[in-house]
Amino acid sequence: MTRQTNPQPADGGGALIVNFRASAIKVREALSMLLDYLAPLGLPQDRIDTIQLVLAEVLNNVTEHAYPDGDGGPIYLRAIVENAQLSVIVRDRGVPLPPSLILWDGKDGFDPSDLPEGGFGWHLIRSLASGLDHNRLARWNELKVVFALT
Repeated sequence: MTRQTNPQPADGGGALIVNFRASAIKVREALSMLLDYLAPLGLPQDRIDTIQLVLAEVLNNVTEHAYPDGDGGPIYLRAIVENAQLSVIVRDRGVPLPPSLILWDGKDGFDPSDLPEGGFGWHLIRSLASGLDHNRLARWNELKVVFALT
């Protein structure tokens, strides 16, 4: 696992960059690094818990579904705090996300039994994040998750 970080967010910006191979252990390590990066901000525990829950779901989805053969492909994570927001970009070279998950907006209520495999996790991600954007670029999945920090 490689980690690169500039000054902590409380010191006027700086990004956390973590590159690792998809596995449950590496996901936990990356989340721990993210929490260390956020620590100087003194965020309320419920905000930290929300960020950790959403990003654990995102990273575990990549590990389980983007690399279904268990080959543990690459994951690139970049986190930056700017303008009272945390933006986290997660990139992987796994299989493309099904369009039904990307396009489903969760409106009009939902019945978890009607959702496709992984759909409930997407509902959780969409309902707890302030913003979400997905792109497929040159065989890379790129998911941007934004959290309001105020």
